[in-house]
Amino acid sequence: MKSDMKSLLRAVVLLGAAIAGQAATMLTLTPSGSVSGTAGSTVGWGFSLVNTTNFLVVTSANFCLNPLNPPACTTAPSSVGVFNDFISTQPNAVIVGPAPESTTVSQAFSVTNHTGIGSFVFAPGALPGTLSGSILLTYDLFSLSPNDPNFDPGTDLISTDNFLSATASASVVIPEPSTSGLAAAGLALFSIVSRRRRRT
Repeated sequence: MKSDMKSLLRAVVLLGAAIAGQAATMLTLTPSGSVSGTAGSTVGWGFSLVNTTNFLVVTSANFCLNPLNPPACTTAPSSVGVFNDFISTQPNAVIVGPAPESTTVSQAFSVTNHTGIGSFVFAPGALPGTLSGSILLTYDLFSLSPNDPNFDPGTDLISTDNFLSATASASVVIPEPSTSGLAAAGLALFSIVSRRRRRT
């Protein structure tokens, strides 16, 4: 009876640790998961990545349209646009974890600075509409930070091909007429009406 209780208690503790570990790692897209732009334009997502246990090292990012089922990822058709991974191609690997690292890493999206989780470049001929899916982030987990002088990728590796996801969408919108264009059209119409009144 005592051994059964011990086994049950051990199972509960392990389950609690697993749930806590999942809750301690989180991906949020900033300022939101929904981005939009005109055909031919470039949009993208910033991010906030939280990890409080061990050391998370980002390995890839993608914009997937299918229901999340890693490692499968259905990407956008090229007639609509192309996703470019920024987060895993930066000069310094994105590492999130306890000291001496930071448990939260955030970056705003910037095409110029190549920051954020990634960009989406709409095709010049893309028609108005919305692609809905998820940003899929993969990462490896280590017991020691890769920045530690004693780091050994073989012995310090805990797991590979872990993933996080966040709901995302990319919308092609029709450009609004510019104010200057409307003003010019208004002046032209006013001029035509004025000329006709003078003639009558």
